Amino acid sequence: MQHWPWFVGGAALAGVCVFHWLTLRRMLAVSGRFTAMINRARFGPEKQVEMTAEELRAAMLAATREAFGPDAAPDAPPTSTKPEAKAGPTLTKQQSAGMHLLFLVALLCGGLVSAFLAGGPSFSGGLRGELFNGFFGGKASSAAVLLFGGVLVGFGTRMAAGCTSGHGLCGVSRFQVGSLLATMAFFGTGVLTSLLLRWLL
Repeated sequence: MQHWPWFVGGAALAGVCVFHWLTLRRMLAVSGRFTAMINRARFGPEKQVEMTAEELRAAMLAATREAFGPDAAPDAPPTSTKPEAKAGPTLTKQQSAGMHLLFLVALLCGGLVSAFLAGGPSFSGGLRGELFNGFFGGKASSAAVLLFGGVLVGFGTRMAAGCTSGHGLCGVSRFQVGSLLATMAFFGTGVLTSLLLRWLL
């Protein structure tokens, strides 16, 4: 199998992110869309609520007192004389469940097209690496290990509030501190784990 040079692959990934933003006005985030679909199934569609600054302050005050007691927040309004700041543009637009599903189906179709171009799709319960197959042996154990790894990836993605597309591509390109830390954590852990397994095996 032939792969693109790194600079061509990087430019292609950047192009996908830019095209996604220009067409949908939404940052590219695969796990975010999946989470949005799960939340819609659990809690129903999100409700858009418009509030004035005073209404928002009153709602936050009531929620704070409900969580921490009636003495947790003062009654006096803030004494700031600065004019209220206008809300800036959001980086994430609300989209329907159908749009999220279409995006995920398109990812699947893209993978199938890539597989056909590489000679046709093939399904297996393991990986093609000799070290992996030599260590975990049969198909059942390989599939169990991959399933467990997928669960860990999902847990880490949820804990980090993003995946390699949201953090690694869009967040890092905008120099967001959380994305930089998350990307260093999951890529660094992956590299160290790979080196450790190669040393042990």
